[in-house]
Amino acid sequence: MRRVGYWLSEKKKKRLNFEDQIPTFRDAGIELVKLNIDKSLELQGPFDLILHKCTLFMVDAEDGDEQSLDAINNIKEYISSHPDCILVDSFESIEKLIDRHEQYKLLLQCNLLKSVCKPIVAHGSSASHKMAIIFNEQGLEDIQPPCVAQTFHNHNAVLYKVFVIGEKHHIVERPSIKNFAAMDRSTIYFDSNDVSKPNCANFLTELDKEDLLRTPITPDDEILGDLANAVRRELKMELFGIDVIIDCDTKKYAVIDINAFPGYEGVENFMEILCDLLNSLMDKNDKVKTENERLSRKRSESSEAGDIKKPKLSNGNSGLQPAVCFERNPDTHEGDMLLPWKQPINGLLEH
Repeated sequence: MRRVGYWLSEKKKKRLNFEDQIPTFRDAGIELVKLNIDKSLELQGPFDLILHKCTLFMVDAEDGDEQSLDAINNIKEYISSHPDCILVDSFESIEKLIDRHEQYKLLLQCNLLKSVCKPIVAHGSSASHKMAIIFNEQGLEDIQPPCVAQTFHNHNAVLYKVFVIGEKHHIVERPSIKNFAAMDRSTIYFDSNDVSKPNCANFLTELDKEDLLRTPITPDDEILGDLANAVRRELKMELFGIDVIIDCDTKKYAVIDINAFPGYEGVENFMEILCDLLNSLMDKNDKVKTENERLSRKRSESSEAGDIKKPKLSNGNSGLQPAVCFERNPDTHEGDMLLPWKQPINGLLEH
């Protein structure tokens, strides 16, 4: 049995019905171990893989909360001491999603997005679900910076969740904000949780009569698959979700947000697919370890044979110089550069 340590918030575990799925993991050859990240993980191990969603701890640690910082460091220290242990997903990758400015740059680096999607990314604070639709300049007085200003695209009240699980992706349709014409009216406030959950009922998601006559747009699975692959390459993550809308006038795709380890509501057999992913990652890791051990033994044998056959030189030098091998990191992209983004103006980012 492979040992997988995990940490999820109580809300996350309940939403995924995670602990009731322990038999599913066991059938896949995985022993799930609930982590106490307030303590050192050394005595709780060993682990082949650690699965987590610690985004709230990461945000709080960034704000100076010592308990959260200690919890994150406990995981980092274990991974540092046990480099063969896989972390799903790495803190470095998740940080790019928590920092919305980094998320902008990441989307711009996905060459695919330049022809498919316009990067429209949501605010990344603890109040990231609180939003407002502003119709005039006076409406700017209704919001408090820092925040992110986005262009509103009419999309017929339909949002597409692209749930990524390793190399696989699943598309789930969700309700969203209805169409609005450009007009002079008061600001509309809403919580995104109230308009994008399955089967939610909200006046903001109810299309007007004229919009009901529009022909529904069917998303192109190939485009969304290419999008998922492009973002996965840049993020170097296994579990994330992309929120996408399709402009009902231009038919262009727009990325609204990217989330680490989302809820995966609507994805059938998610736990079985997750088990397959984790086993696949550990299989690849085992192959790398086996190959490294083989090469190490081969180098050791060659070194011993060289010591036996090595001729003695009069000056006492072996006459052999150490060879240094460099291996190109396959994740390195030559020519990558961080593209500039608009700088904040009075606390407001406009994209």
